Amino acid sequence: MKKHLLLVWIVAACQLTVSQAQSTLNYPGRYMGQEEVQLFTAPNGAVADAGFAKILQLIYPQPTIEKTAEGIWVIGGYSIANFVVIETDEGLIVIDTGDSEEEGKIIREVIRENISKKPIIAAIYTHSHYCLGTGALVDDPKTAIIIGHKKLNETVQTALNAGGAIAAIPELGPVLSARKAIQFNNFLPDTGEDGLLGGRIRDKKNAYLPANKVVENEEIVKIGGMDFQFFTEYKSDDYNLTIWLPKQKVVINNFYWPGIPNLYSIRGASYRDPTEWRDGLQVMRDLKPENMVNTHARTVSGAKEVFEAISHYMDMVTLVYDQSLRGVLHGLGPDELRYFVYLPKHLADFPNNAQAYGEVPWFTPAAFYHQMGWFDRDVSTLQKLPPVEEAQRTVALMGGRKKVLQAAKTSFGKRELAWAAQLGNYLFTIDPKDAETRKLLADVYRAMGQSSLSMIGRTFFLSEARALEGKEQLPRVVPPKPENIAGKPTFFVNMYRVRIDPRKSENTEKMLVFNFSNGTTAGLHVRRGIAEFVPNPAKHYRPADLTCTVDTKTWADLYLNATTLDEASKSGGVKMTKGSLDDLKAVMDLFDKFDPAKNYTIPVSDTEF
Repeated sequence: MKKHLLLVWIVAACQLTVSQAQSTLNYPGRYMGQEEVQLFTAPNGAVADAGFAKILQLIYPQPTIEKTAEGIWVIGGYSIANFVVIETDEGLIVIDTGDSEEEGKIIREVIRENISKKPIIAAIYTHSHYCLGTGALVDDPKTAIIIGHKKLNETVQTALNAGGAIAAIPELGPVLSARKAIQFNNFLPDTGEDGLLGGRIRDKKNAYLPANKVVENEEIVKIGGMDFQFFTEYKSDDYNLTIWLPKQKVVINNFYWPGIPNLYSIRGASYRDPTEWRDGLQVMRDLKPENMVNTHARTVSGAKEVFEAISHYMDMVTLVYDQSLRGVLHGLGPDELRYFVYLPKHLADFPNNAQAYGEVPWFTPAAFYHQMGWFDRDVSTLQKLPPVEEAQRTVALMGGRKKVLQAAKTSFGKRELAWAAQLGNYLFTIDPKDAETRKLLADVYRAMGQSSLSMIGRTFFLSEARALEGKEQLPRVVPPKPENIAGKPTFFVNMYRVRIDPRKSENTEKMLVFNFSNGTTAGLHVRRGIAEFVPNPAKHYRPADLTCTVDTKTWADLYLNATTLDEASKSGGVKMTKGSLDDLKAVMDLFDKFDPAKNYTIPVSDTEF
């Protein structure tokens, strides 16, 4: 009886708390005309929220060489990330090496001209994102010490071989690649009101050297006569090395950024555990450094200043995560969580906690989805209408297209941007070619981009606006490079399986075997709606119905729909050894073909992708 009464009390208390929580939700007033938005114009003409001018003080926006401590320099402003140079009696050590061979060459010259002409004898990677210029930096790639996390080589090789963004589900890498291209300014011009702010990442020739010295957590390694201690246990946006120089009391890291940590990336990424990010910061705090050198942010100097910086930053991560969980306990769903978290003034006002890269409302739903999945316990969503039908019915209920369009224009005039976008999107869902709707949404998204607190939000909004205006073409997928496909043909046979159309193939069962010119073999067992990848066809329970020998380059062209089976057969790139070419064509036609004209959100023109 007492247990029952206790349960009733808990339920009642929770219900009361839910009501209280919902009444205090933070509201997106910035995008609903309820906050005054101050804009500024950057030197390149880019129009953005005035807060970006302050963010520029947290990074090295122009080429800069800064001496942090005796024998330690930070080079900023030459790349999307900073470089660190450490001078020892035996030579130079470089921490992080850039995004390409070209960047490696540039930084090598900067070092020679401004720091030292000593040989570069070692490189250390803080993580996998900025390690592609090493071969152009070190003096002797054969003898250089290359230090990295135990997961680094695997992570980098996966990315290089796949020819796209790293994905927890490799089959979706092409989608993440496309969104990454948008995030990093590839569809914004260099100048003008839509001009880029921040770095632009493009695929260039790399000079990656794998780590030949993998370090364990808290391991101390002597390089050039200097002691380096490495911490490997915690992860931010990647597997990290935090580097501690005990004699100099300098810590070098990828946990402290110029803006609140991107606890969720809207380009798409694996779940980023905020508790790991928090604990990685705590490791640095407890070392009591006097200088904190960062991959993206300016160096923080002074023991007191570093302690306060880490504490404020760490507390912001803790607050966002713990309050997200508190909201879930109150019964809030992911959309309600977006505006639930209250940011105490002392944390919100701390410069490096600015929502400059990502925004808090994007982070809070991630914890919900990670644990709870998509269902927020609103049973009306269990059998939801398809988006087009929902839009059609909603617009009809509102009085039709003209009324909805006028309402959206009125909301836009009142700077109710979020509502104008939602109304306009109903019309766009029904008819993406509606010129008036496209014009309205382009204007709305440009205004939202200029009002955005975050660099990523600005980039996505402006890129979409430009696509609606026909100035850019935004890819849904960026396919892997032909050389990546040719280099790992069996891997991409596995990737190919997800293209099968179950409507076309539900009455077909055929076993295909591909013998590639590099000596590898793989199969696809097409079985009434699915295609099973068979890594060892000789051991598969069904013998081959169709077998062919395929040149790896030809396979890459077939994968990308750059050639046909007829053309490949005529050129000798495909040779049948069992079954007929017509039978192979019939089975391969059950799979989707990559068609660039159909893989873009708003088809306009060709892109460099």
